[in-house]
Amino acid sequence: MTENKTADIKLFEALRSTDRETRDSAAAALVEAGKAAVPGLIEALGDVGRDFRDLIIWVLVEIGKPAVKELLARFDTDSPIRRAGIAETLGTIGTPQAADLLIAAMKDEESEVRESASWALVRIGQSAIAPLIAALSDPSRFVRKGAAWALAGIGEPSVKQLAAAIPESDDEVRRLLIDTLVQIREGATVPLVKHLLHEDPSIRLLAAGALGRINEPEAIEPLAALLQDGDRGVRRAAIEALAQFDRNAFEALERDLGRKDEELRDAVMMTLGLMGRAATSFLIEKLDSPDADIRRRMARTLGIIRDGSALPRLIDALTDPDVTVRDSAAWALGELQDPRALNPLISALNDPSMPPQYSLSAWALVKYNPENVMPRVIESLRDESPWVRWRSALALGLFRDPRGVGPLTETLGDPNMEVRRRVIASLGEIGERSAIEPLKQMLIEDANDDWILLKQTIAKIQDRRLSGRSQGADADYRIETGNGGNGN
Repeated sequence: MTENKTADIKLFEALRSTDRETRDSAAAALVEAGKAAVPGLIEALGDVGRDFRDLIIWVLVEIGKPAVKELLARFDTDSPIRRAGIAETLGTIGTPQAADLLIAAMKDEESEVRESASWALVRIGQSAIAPLIAALSDPSRFVRKGAAWALAGIGEPSVKQLAAAIPESDDEVRRLLIDTLVQIREGATVPLVKHLLHEDPSIRLLAAGALGRINEPEAIEPLAALLQDGDRGVRRAAIEALAQFDRNAFEALERDLGRKDEELRDAVMMTLGLMGRAATSFLIEKLDSPDADIRRRMARTLGIIRDGSALPRLIDALTDPDVTVRDSAAWALGELQDPRALNPLISALNDPSMPPQYSLSAWALVKYNPENVMPRVIESLRDESPWVRWRSALALGLFRDPRGVGPLTETLGDPNMEVRRRVIASLGEIGERSAIEPLKQMLIEDANDDWILLKQTIAKIQDRRLSGRSQGADADYRIETGNGGNGN
């Protein structure tokens, strides 16, 4: 055949035949011709017909190693279709010596060539891993992207080398390595867990993040150990990673809750909060813990999650023996903003056993409709307990509603100094000018130890009026006087 060019031409023409038997016979003859047929086959790779090119590639692959030298030599052809075909052929043959050439081809201006080169490197497999990892730091974005894709395509055989390259790489390459390991998943957990012990916190952080994305249960215990890491960023990465495991991590988190370590318990609380509703049942269960600090933390976390299914249990927690638990439950109910919690929250506000520093019921009530809440808070402002009056004054200040000014000014003469001061401060928060005269009168008549706070509050209201940030009647005042009508 090599001496009969006419026969060669006829064989190539036969490859285009619509008759399958004719095509198969021609392909078999070209395979038998071996190396002598390679130049013509490479030339035919420039054909625009995909099916025809696939047949040519099949013939070249069947010829195998005898075709490799010519394929490598012809890779610089001007035809992008031919370059892509040569790349596919080299990859299908599995030519290790083509790795560097194919990596360079991943910056080709033609996307088809780049994609074919990446695919070819996947087919070459293990012998291409080292040059592909080196290519992750190539200046070309196309090369980096193609190398990462190829390594992910090679899969588990590349895991060990990818993980080993992490400590020695710069930040950008590390992220590519990590992302590739996450894509592979299979076999990546063990080497990444080893990196959780690395001396460099940035490597521990990346490894933790990757393990959360891979989500294999064997990573839970090592990640839980990282909640006590000396580096804040690493601890945060471990928290976020554990949150990805949902219920699978409960056992480890429960054990950490049992340790008398505030920072560790904070980390568990954050993890459960990030889990969201998946953690609700666990959190509700822990509201029965004999440890008041755990109950308090669980109530707060339920407020962060805002799962309405926790409402009945949080209402029950308002009567917990421990004031910190009751206070946290009140805050959580404020976050839920469920109308069914309104009466229990009013009861919490009126609880005389709660010292003023436990005032989250007041903050919670502000999340509800003032039309329903304010009349009842104003009523509580007259309660026998100074602590209840204090919280009621706080709530009225938090509402910043002008309707609270009258009841508060009536309470300026409260016999309890702490209540008086809270009333004065709340009037300052509301910022209505109608409060200025009662405050000045108190300053003149009987300021006692309140005179500094009185002067500061009066100045605050006056400054707010002048800056146009007050509400209610003060807004009317600005319009009447033309003072700051545009908010300036």
